[in-house]
Amino acid sequence: MEKINTSQKILNCASQLFAQHGYDGTIMDDLAIQAGVNKASIYYHHKDKATLYENVLTALFTPIADAVVEAVEAENEAVEKLTAHITTFARVISAKPQFAAILMREMASGGINMPVRAREQMQRIVFVLISTLKLGQSQNIFQEADPLIIHLMIVGTINLFVVSAPFRDSLPATEPCKPLKNSNIDKAAEQITKTIVDSLLIKWSP
Repeated sequence: MEKINTSQKILNCASQLFAQHGYDGTIMDDLAIQAGVNKASIYYHHKDKATLYENVLTALFTPIADAVVEAVEAENEAVEKLTAHITTFARVISAKPQFAAILMREMASGGINMPVRAREQMQRIVFVLISTLKLGQSQNIFQEADPLIIHLMIVGTINLFVVSAPFRDSLPATEPCKPLKNSNIDKAAEQITKTIVDSLLIKWSP
């Protein structure tokens, strides 16, 4: 039990540091201090920095992919599947802001440090989206669209919304800034869903 607790403590602290400083900026000495362990313990549980990063990202990404896939598969119609996809992704990301910060850093750097196992979890989210879009097209509900663009609209917008929360909270309490400060993840997910679904729906002429 001791080893499991120590390993998880290291993962939790590492996820915060990787989110704040990125892969290159995270120092193992700082992690040891924050986690209350020595460096030997870090390497005992997670081998090296690259393995630790892989373990952190896999631990963050897998439950998110699981939640999205499960929510989508619980629906039958394309619109409901896409709605579940977006709202579930938004909900789980808002509870794991480290994920958003790390993913934004990885995308900005071209994903040079993104581990294969973490990529595979992101691919699960893309693949279930592709399936939903194909279903909508087969039902003559959705027009043809580039799945990558839809995926980036979802992931990019929600991730930016989550990581920008501290900035929005720091805005002055003035009337022009009020809508920015009052916005929340549920409203954001609802707006994103409406924008994307409306853009995909086939408009039938009377």
